[in-house]
Amino acid sequence: MGTNLFFLTSLLTLLTTAVVGALQSYRSWRVQELRRIRTNGLVAMTSAGPVEYQISGRGPAVIYAHGTPGGYDQGLAFAQFFDPEKCTMISPSRPGYLGTPQDSGASPEQQADMYAALLDELHIERASVIGFSGGGPSAIQFALRHPERCRNLIMIGAIVQRYCPAESLQLLPAWKRSLLQQVEHLLVSDLFLYCILPIIRILPMGHVMAGMLCSGTIYHLREAGYHNDQHHFARIEQYPLEQITVPTLIVHGTDDEDVPFEDAQLMARTISHVTLVALKKGNHASFFIHARAIIPIIQNFLA
Repeated sequence: MGTNLFFLTSLLTLLTTAVVGALQSYRSWRVQELRRIRTNGLVAMTSAGPVEYQISGRGPAVIYAHGTPGGYDQGLAFAQFFDPEKCTMISPSRPGYLGTPQDSGASPEQQADMYAALLDELHIERASVIGFSGGGPSAIQFALRHPERCRNLIMIGAIVQRYCPAESLQLLPAWKRSLLQQVEHLLVSDLFLYCILPIIRILPMGHVMAGMLCSGTIYHLREAGYHNDQHHFARIEQYPLEQITVPTLIVHGTDDEDVPFEDAQLMARTISHVTLVALKKGNHASFFIHARAIIPIIQNFLA
């Protein structure tokens, strides 16, 4: 009896020590994430208002319009896909995210003007623009409103037309609706991200994927931007896509349930100078799976 009690006590002590150690490690990681977010960004005082951003690489300028949620750190991670000698990646936090106040441009149209204002501040005349997922509307508006400053438009799994996930979810079976809601919650859960990052990092291009996922950490600093995006995406009316004159590249999964493939098809049949790379049976994450094949296409297009 005494031996059993000893082993049970020892086991409980080990488990308690492991749990306490894991919690301390998680808290330490979260503090580091907060420090990373708050110290790695630069702030430019533009004519549109304060804009947090970062810049990396050399070569032709490219604006990265990040997804929903995100921030300048998503652009920094995305830049690691590219040869740093091939492009200068400009990665702003869209308004409401991290250090860019919402007043600097709540709507996609205002965000496009903010990109132009940031180029002014950086003394850059022209840039290509990449719209990733929720960055699509502001990237489209940059091509429409500032064609003289936009070299190329690249859309990756990007929103093109009215987008209202709450309405789309209601059309799904209850089990699938619940599953998607849980996935969305997990992707902005610091504890979940902390647990899966070691696994993600061992995958091909895992360090980049981990960096992209970390652009959802410390969600309270991104929440205002997320809700602002949802508000404006639901108000999108038909964009005059036929007025886009710059060369356009579209990368989109044919089975994307987050941003429907119809968005890519709409652009492909409306814009004059357009190339569509359709990822067969691809979902919203397929860009990462096929990154080794897609990145050279994007780099050649930019060149």
